[in-house]
Amino acid sequence: MDEHQTPTRLIESTDHFDDDRNACREYRELSRRAFMNRASAVAAGMLAPAWLPGIALGNGNKRGGAMPDVLVSCFWRGGPDMLSQIVPYSDSFLYSAPYVTGRGETYANGLRPTIGLDVPDPKDPDPGALRCLELGSLNGDDFGINKAYHDREYQGASDRNTLYELFLANEVAFIPAAGSPDTNRSHFSAEAYIEYGTPNQVHDEVSGWLGRYMATAPSLGSPLRAAAFSSNRLVPKMLAFAEKTMAFQALSEVVLPGDSATAAERSKILSSRYNAQTEDPLKSSVLNVFEIIDLLGQVKVSPHPDARYTNSSFGQRLMNAAALIQGGVPVEVVYCDRTGWDNHSGIGTQLGGGMYNRLKDISQNLAAFRIDLQDHWHRVTLVTQGEFGRQINENANAGTDHGNGGVMMVMGGNVNGGVYCKRTLGGVDGWPGLDPALTIDHDAVRTTIDYRAIYSEILRKRMGVDQSVIDASIFPMDGEQPPPVLDELGIVNVS
Repeated sequence: MDEHQTPTRLIESTDHFDDDRNACREYRELSRRAFMNRASAVAAGMLAPAWLPGIALGNGNKRGGAMPDVLVSCFWRGGPDMLSQIVPYSDSFLYSAPYVTGRGETYANGLRPTIGLDVPDPKDPDPGALRCLELGSLNGDDFGINKAYHDREYQGASDRNTLYELFLANEVAFIPAAGSPDTNRSHFSAEAYIEYGTPNQVHDEVSGWLGRYMATAPSLGSPLRAAAFSSNRLVPKMLAFAEKTMAFQALSEVVLPGDSATAAERSKILSSRYNAQTEDPLKSSVLNVFEIIDLLGQVKVSPHPDARYTNSSFGQRLMNAAALIQGGVPVEVVYCDRTGWDNHSGIGTQLGGGMYNRLKDISQNLAAFRIDLQDHWHRVTLVTQGEFGRQINENANAGTDHGNGGVMMVMGGNVNGGVYCKRTLGGVDGWPGLDPALTIDHDAVRTTIDYRAIYSEILRKRMGVDQSVIDASIFPMDGEQPPPVLDELGIVNVS
């Protein structure tokens, strides 16, 4: 551990940057619903005893002897704004003034007069980060990226690694206009449809798509197959009913409550008592938890000296996730979220703003995560997404309202870096465009890459899942209207 890291304390204030202050009422309500859902589960007797960490368990079978590939799913809750991150600066409609929608609305000063990012210019020192950095071109469409993704500064020092560096090393793929094909703009509903894997369908709210993946893939016999480093310490919907899954924020939390001096003896007594039970429905769950406690107790959170995480709660959760992956635990799925993207006002895209600081925090911590994993990086694929993107126009409060298409990102040791997009569903490669005639409801980027196409490619190429299993069990699409287009993008390699 070097002087840059403080893993013993999660500093929420630096993580949130007052993130939820400008969120809509529905978004703030989500945390209360999560609490109520957990309370209902307790009332129904669905959880293990209160003195155990919350866990859903089952039996798994070994599948070979090697350490598995790890799928890391990062969910940006709140609906992150795409155009604050990835800038299609060659799109003539981005800077046109006035911008006139198809229903007669006029933005006299253009789509984003105060929060927009200008075209790249390497000759401009741009101290306020008013311009974007060059990402590159795809079939004539030029893209830039918010300078927060290449900001090395942290607490007065300028020595941090950044996500932009990983992009230049071809280890990061950006996918604009990606997400759910469902045009629902409710946080709660959009999240549910994505996490259950059933956009544009009626979902039964029983199992999450990652839970179904784990049900189809035999395990390596680990007591912990999936770890959820969640901000609310709850298992997310995408892992609902996943076997051998635990939610926590730090490995140090997974201990037997009480005096640590007597923990070993108490664990031995409790284990023997549950072992003696023959009909207790919680027997296997409790015994498995003791295995997890013992296993994680052997994992040390000691990041690589060059992996400089920030002291935000997101950074500290990611640091613990890296320790789990490289600590000998054959975990297959890791979940980590970041809240606070519902910026209806004061979005702050430029230097020092809330969005800028949030992107910088993500950039530095994802770079630290990659450096930390070292020789384990070849078996890790990390994907980020939100429930939806934002409207293309700036609102009256210098924020953005709920939209449709967002931006997804994939990074890992077997990722083909670059910018990926399509012009239309099933059409040629390219940016779908900000032309009013091509947007959804005249105010949102059209989703042209289905998030299920990205995950399906990763599941097949990196996790060894047959496409027929994906279609039948993980992402069933029978009767979905309109029929989804899941063309492969070539984002990851098989080996």
